[in-house]
Amino acid sequence: MAKKPLSPLKKLRTLQNLTQKELADILAVTQDTVANWERDRAVPRLTVPQFKTLLAVLKVTADELPDDFGSPPVHSKDN
Repeated sequence: MAKKPLSPLKKLRTLQNLTQKELADILAVTQDTVANWERDRAVPRLTVPQFKTLLAVLKVTADELPDDFGSPPVHSKDN
C-alpha cells in the first residue's frame, strides 16, 4: 500500500525539526489540533499573532504557504 503524501503543514513542520507537540505549545493549541490540521480533519483558525508566529517558526512568508493551506477539506459524496 502506498504512503499518503505529507501534508504541506507537516512538511514545513518537519523541515524545522518540530514535533506536533512543540508546534502546538508555541501556538497555544493542543497537539490534537495540529494533528487534525495535518490530516485535513480541521481548518487552522489562527489569530493574527498566532499566524505571524506560525510563519516565523516555519521560516516562511504567507506567500510561500501552499494555496490550499487552511482551506476546508473537500469531501466527495457517493450517490
